[in-house]
Parts: sequence; structure tokens; C-alpha cells
Amino acid sequence: MTDLTPHAIDPNLLNGAVDFINRAIHASGTQLAAILSEYVIDTFFGGEVSLLSSKDPTKTASFRALCEHPGLQMGASTLHRLVKIGVQVSHLPADISENLTMTHHRALLTVQEPGKKASLARKAVKHHWTAQKLQEVIAAEFPQPADTRGRPTKPEVLKWLGALRTAAGDKRNPAAFAADFAKLTEVDQAATLLTMAELRSELDALLAAVSA
Repeated sequence: MTDLTPHAIDPNLLNGAVDFINRAIHASGTQLAAILSEYVIDTFFGGEVSLLSSKDPTKTASFRALCEHPGLQMGASTLHRLVKIGVQVSHLPADISENLTMTHHRALLTVQEPGKKASLARKAVKHHWTAQKLQEVIAAEFPQPADTRGRPTKPEVLKWLGALRTAAGDKRNPAAFAADFAKLTEVDQAATLLTMAELRSELDALLAAVSA
């Protein structure tokens, strides 16, 4: 097994991993997630899936170095999410996982209990739930505990809109957006389009809910 201590990070291992991941990005969706999760877990964690969530820095040093590598054509958060989705896909029946979108899979990541995760996935496919519907079901079945400390918790709709407004800032010029988008790598363009589609879907659902 690879020595994962901070003092033993192998540059050849990192460069090889960067090359592999950059070549793999021609794949998409769950296929890309499956490819990356199998490779990362075998290469950086000796096949031990549980180490992916380890808090021990000696176990995750090489993977963190990979995520921070300047040659990687993928953001650290995107790589983390894809690896986790790949693991999730491998634990679900193929006829279920293949009929869910990446947005469905992202919602399922918040469900920790394997049996419940599989049950929700089956229901989503059987009843043709949208990703938004699945998110709503998960939120209803696994409510977050109320924060009783300090000031009252801000309503979710206000937090979501506030975060969106903060992220957008004053940069709402379509031409400037298009110019910035053209400078992105292929994988970042794909991830950006997916994020924009998800935001539009969420905003449409909010508008429909408050206009009803």
C-alpha cells in the first residue's frame, strides 16, 4: 500500500493521477463518477472506501495534494463530489443508479444510512421524481435540528436567495459572463452549465411554490 504520510507524497504518483483524471473527463455523469471513484480509492486509499472520509491527515495527505495540484483540470470540490457519487453508484443496483441524474445522486449523498438511501433511490425511479422532489422528500424525512442558540434561524428561502445574490454580486453582464465562460476548461464548462441548470430548476420551483 502507498505510504500516505505527509513526508512521503510521491510526485510521480500525483502527476500520473492528474494525467489519468484529465484524460477521463471526456466521460460524463455517473460514468465519470464511477471511473474516478474506483481510481482514487484504489490509488490513494489502498481500496479502503472508509478512508475517503478519514480525519487522519496521514491517510489523506496524498489525496489532498492531488486536489491542490495546479495541473488538475477539475476543482477540488468537484473531484470530492464525483468520487463520493461514484461510491454511491457502486452500492446501488445498476437499473436504479443509471436511471437517476447527477442531481438526484447529489441529493442522495446527504442520506447516510445505506438501506434508506437505496429505498429513496428506488422510489425516485419508480415514481419518476424530479431531483427537486427527491430533495424535498429527503428534507422532510431527515429534518435538520433547529438552532436554539442566538438569534432565530433565517428562513431557508432567504438564505438561498441571499447566497445567490452575494455570489452574483454586480457581475450580471451576459457578454462578460460569456467571455469568462470561454476561458474555462472543458470540464469546468460542463460543471458550470450543470450548476446553472440546477439553479434555474431550483429557482423555477421556488417561483412556482410562492406564486401558487
